[in-house]
Amino acid sequence: MIKKIPYYILPIMAFFLFVFAKIKTDEKAATFSIQNIAKTYTAGNAISISFTTESKTATADLYLIHSYSKIIINAKNENGKLTFKLPLFFTEKTGSVSWHLLSKNSKASTGTFKIIPNNTTTTKIESYLGPRTILTGKQNFTMMVVVPTDGLDNPKEDNTAVIIKDQFQEDITSEQKNTTNFIAWKNIYSRVKSGKMLVSSQCEQTTTKEIETDIYPSIATNFSITYERNHDFADGNQITKLTTSKITDQFGNLVSDGTLVAFYITTTTNMVLKTYAATINGIAIAQILHPDHGDTYNIKAFVTGMAESQPIKISYQPLIKSFPYTFSKENREITVGPLKSFMNQIVPNGIKVVLEIYHNNQLVETLQLDSYDGLAKFYLSPSFYKEKEYQFLIHTLGITQKTEIKKYENHK
Repeated sequence: MIKKIPYYILPIMAFFLFVFAKIKTDEKAATFSIQNIAKTYTAGNAISISFTTESKTATADLYLIHSYSKIIINAKNENGKLTFKLPLFFTEKTGSVSWHLLSKNSKASTGTFKIIPNNTTTTKIESYLGPRTILTGKQNFTMMVVVPTDGLDNPKEDNTAVIIKDQFQEDITSEQKNTTNFIAWKNIYSRVKSGKMLVSSQCEQTTTKEIETDIYPSIATNFSITYERNHDFADGNQITKLTTSKITDQFGNLVSDGTLVAFYITTTTNMVLKTYAATINGIAIAQILHPDHGDTYNIKAFVTGMAESQPIKISYQPLIKSFPYTFSKENREITVGPLKSFMNQIVPNGIKVVLEIYHNNQLVETLQLDSYDGLAKFYLSPSFYKEKEYQFLIHTLGITQKTEIKKYENHK
């Protein structure tokens, strides 16, 4: 059952329907006009954008797109005027800004403006230099990269002039470079002399601190070696000193201290020995021990992958031509020595003496001792050596002597 609406309610309903229709008509008809907006703004300055509308009730939001961030700003309708104030953090960053006025009752308006660097602030400079070590020679270089900014850390606009300076010994150069895509850069080439190079830059009234790069000698060139020794006897005790000439690069610079030099030594039996030394003031000094027998060393030195020396030969003559030996204690104790050197002095302790034991021309065992006071004593225990006879070969200081066959009572 449908109830009738009282007659006195109808005028009130008609009034509210009229007001609602009027508001809707006003909102649909609301338009916005730009009152003030510039094409460019200076970073750090206040930025506000105003729009006007005939409707005193229409509302809108301003949507801003910047490389730094995206934000939406609200504004109150004050008698048909909407003013949007951009926050400070947004206005301090340079770049292109796109804006969109958004209203659910109005078609959005769009546009762009640009925030440019603030040249009234103190200029700052960010600079980068690398590599920080280069080699001599005009084909090697280090690069100086400079980014000038305003006081708000915004890169300066393109074509900003930057002065790049470098100093090496008595030579100072200065060159102007203009920024492109926010940076200015210069390749600073090496010199033919090694040393320390200083680089700095300047933009407007601001200068940077000096930045250092080291110019090191380039690849070593071939060199020579010499030797020095007290005598040429193969005593297994004295030292032969090997010395390189001054090792330099192609421009005459001494190679860096600590450059490793390898000495390869080839004996007459094609055994390869090695020793190493590092350069100090371009010279490497190595030491080798005299052999304990007559020999000739072929020696060549290398700076690996870079340079080498000419080979040299060093000959060592035998220390002795023969040596004494005796048998005692029923031939079971064999004493080798005394071993004497070139001045008839006792040889240093530690000379190797080798005894080969043979039975029926078959090697039974090899024994080895180091000399002490010129002597080496071997003992053949009856418990281990039970054959009736033995013969011996004795080796020391490069000399080999063969004994007569010795008889032994304690046998099988």
